Amino acid sequence: MKSPAIALGMFALVSPAFAVDERYRAYEPAPGLAGTVEAAADPANARLMLLWREGFAARHPAARIAPLDAAASDALTARAAVEALAVFVHRDNPLSCLPLDGLATLFAGAATWGDAGLEGDWAARPVVVFDRPAGSERDFFAAAALKGGEIAPDAKIIARASALMREIGVVPGGIGYAPAGYRSDAVRALKLSDGGECAGPSEANAHRAAWPLARIVRLVARGPAARNMIDYVLSQEGQRDAVIAGYFALPYVFAAEDRKALGLD
Repeated sequence: MKSPAIALGMFALVSPAFAVDERYRAYEPAPGLAGTVEAAADPANARLMLLWREGFAARHPAARIAPLDAAASDALTARAAVEALAVFVHRDNPLSCLPLDGLATLFAGAATWGDAGLEGDWAARPVVVFDRPAGSERDFFAAAALKGGEIAPDAKIIARASALMREIGVVPGGIGYAPAGYRSDAVRALKLSDGGECAGPSEANAHRAAWPLARIVRLVARGPAARNMIDYVLSQEGQRDAVIAGYFALPYVFAAEDRKALGLD
């Protein structure tokens, strides 16, 4: 296989299935830490970076976190979380697994669920495509799932993942993508096959590269307190921030390697 405060109504992001590895230590703030830390998530994601920035600033009120060009040559870099996207359909949709290369047909528009192999009443039901705004997440989905294919030009663009899932939950023919950490009783996440067995968008599958729509997010930081910022992100608190944002926690073995390389342990 190829790799590389959110509970609203029926939606819930955090569950025991997404608990952070207990080997991650609690963050210990550095007394009197001040100054500016330039930091960015790479691939860039404002939602995740906001939680990390606010969590770090709450523990270091005299410190300031500013945006950073992810290409800065003198910055420190550490693996920080796992981004995994899931493909969601209405809960009544009987499709359980789809070949990865079948997504391009469904998302291109003018398709029916018969094109995905469904029969009976579902065979003629139109596929209703929901899309996300331009940005890193959409680019990743297009590259990893559609292999250069186009998303239907008449797809309804939904900015918030929770709103997208709510829309799919009331449109039986709907399909869309969102962070795999999101959950709703109104939708289901499809299993995908990338030439092998069907796999679902679980944390375990993302960690072992069995889920084809997963990639590592890195934290890039520069400044005197860059190591402190990375220390926070690679802690229980920082990894919980990632889970709240709909990501999976970083496999602890990666965190241990990067902490050691940066002299944090």
